[in-house]
Amino acid sequence: MTDLTQPRRPTFLGRHKCAALVAATLIAIIAGTISFVDSGIYNVSASYPDDPLVAWALHDVYIHSLHQHAKSVVVPADIMSADNIQAGARLYDSTCAYCHGAPGRPLSSIGQGILPLAPRLLDAHRRNNPKQMFWVMKNGVRMTAMPSFGKTQNDQTLWQMAAFLQKEHGISAQDYSALVASGEGAQNRTPQGAPSTQ
Repeated sequence: MTDLTQPRRPTFLGRHKCAALVAATLIAIIAGTISFVDSGIYNVSASYPDDPLVAWALHDVYIHSLHQHAKSVVVPADIMSADNIQAGARLYDSTCAYCHGAPGRPLSSIGQGILPLAPRLLDAHRRNNPKQMFWVMKNGVRMTAMPSFGKTQNDQTLWQMAAFLQKEHGISAQDYSALVASGEGAQNRTPQGAPSTQ
């Protein structure tokens, strides 16, 4: 008589069938992925809209990566000084406005050609967390048009930009133009310092 209280052990054949099924599934996934990549079917053109699933996946990876890597960044105590904000405004206007736009100005042809469009960093709804802005500017973002400015700018300059982005999001076109113009005669001045974080 069979004891129904004891769990049945999988047979040797049953275990091997399960392992074979898992292996066959993995091989099929790998072969399918290689075939898809080699086919050239996926359109990587910057003039073709992103697949929603791909866009979601990339953005989700970006958000989690940004929070993970920026959490150890230390914000300088004097980041919000007037000199830093003014210097950041000048740098933004000469470097970032092409892709991210500026209040009261049409987006440049460079900015219009990026897919997905670069975020409008000076919109009123933005928060522009300084730690995260600094990390993105310093390191850039893969598979976007955002370069690593850490290769060409020092930390002090990037902190000035972060200060401007946090303080002046929602700035009017008139105030933006005045802030950028007010610093033009002060470009040779040494701005407030900021320590390196890495």
